[in-house]
Amino acid sequence: MSNTRFRQCAAAFLLLAGVGMAVAGFVVEPTGSISESVLMFTAQAFICAGSFVGIDVLLNEKVKGLFRKIKKAEDS
Repeated sequence: MSNTRFRQCAAAFLLLAGVGMAVAGFVVEPTGSISESVLMFTAQAFICAGSFVGIDVLLNEKVKGLFRKIKKAEDS
């Protein structure tokens, strides 16, 4: 299995786990209330899945481009 395929599978698993935990948090007693630990797990799963698919790389490039534009505007 290639590295890219593994990251995609891991990201899909983490997304499903995060959504599953969030739904389970609403279903179990006390119904309709979700604990902080479930929210923390869900957030961490989403962040990790996002980093696996390269969202962090995309955001870094966008921020660098923004800084370049600002610097270019200041130099003008």
